[in-house]
Amino acid sequence: MLVVVQSARADGAVGGAAPPLTDPGIISAWRTLRAADCARCHGKDYEGLAAPSIVDYARTESRETFARMVLDGNVARGMPAYRLNPPIADHLDDIHRYFMGRADGTIQADSRPQR
Repeated sequence: MLVVVQSARADGAVGGAAPPLTDPGIISAWRTLRAADCARCHGKDYEGLAAPSIVDYARTESRETFARMVLDGNVARGMPAYRLNPPIADHLDDIHRYFMGRADGTIQADSRPQR
């Protein structure tokens, strides 16, 4: 007989899993990023692939620079502008908060919203 024991952690994670996202704004940002498929270029954890790490960018750039890059893009380097994309533009503050949480470690790469 095999018995599996999972320990609960104070942060809500069980057995080593990342705690679920619970902040409604962060959940909305996470879903918006998934729908926009930012991972296609920035990697599944947004830590870089064909395009640079958004996590590092949020860590090293000001909120204003982050917003300008997302809204205006850098078409010459393949980054589209999202100013006219309401799901992105309207949730920019929460998207920035999500990446700041990733950058400071309060949000783990594998954190997902509760269903």
